[in-house]
Amino acid sequence: MSRNHGLGVAAGLIAAGFAWSLLAPGPLPGDVAITQGLQRLLGSAPGWATAVTDLAKIPTAWAMLALAAALAGALRGWRAAAAAGVAFAAAHAVDKLLRWVAYAPRPTADLVAVASPASSSGLPSTFGLVFGALFGLLLLAAAGRRDARAGAIAGIGAALLTVGFLARVTLGGHWPSQMLLSIALGTLVAAVALALLGARRRRG
Repeated sequence: MSRNHGLGVAAGLIAAGFAWSLLAPGPLPGDVAITQGLQRLLGSAPGWATAVTDLAKIPTAWAMLALAAALAGALRGWRAAAAAGVAFAAAHAVDKLLRWVAYAPRPTADLVAVASPASSSGLPSTFGLVFGALFGLLLLAAAGRRDARAGAIAGIGAALLTVGFLARVTLGGHWPSQMLLSIALGTLVAAVALALLGARRRRG
């Protein structure tokens, strides 16, 4: 499968997921059960989750951008580092565009615990888009390499994406499906940024 074909397939799957979420307002199958399970396990408003949420907000987000750019650059050079900046900006642009044209309800207190109720759309998740763009980029940059550096950087990216997902769902900020779709879209944005800048893989 060519790179462009792969991007097209990924975009189609993500679009289908967004369409399902927007045309069937409310939690998708499994969202409530997963959220309730995580809240029983991790608590409904743990302090660490709030701290993680703040990582995607300005000004802390600039530090996350610098981290992603440095790690991506270590694997694929300056073009990959620049792709982190492009992906970060594009993620915010996509977030504003989608929020302007669509609305999907966030979790409600009658179904799960909600630490900070909000009336804005739950899809996309700004946090998910930003983390997907920055740390999904690291997974893409490390893809196809088997050296220790690539493994460590991919591990950092995967860990941050996982912790971010758990934080937002545990706080009742977004449904699990909304977080997964937003992270996937952010990662797709990162893939496009890498492709546009021609950030080729380096051999390990």
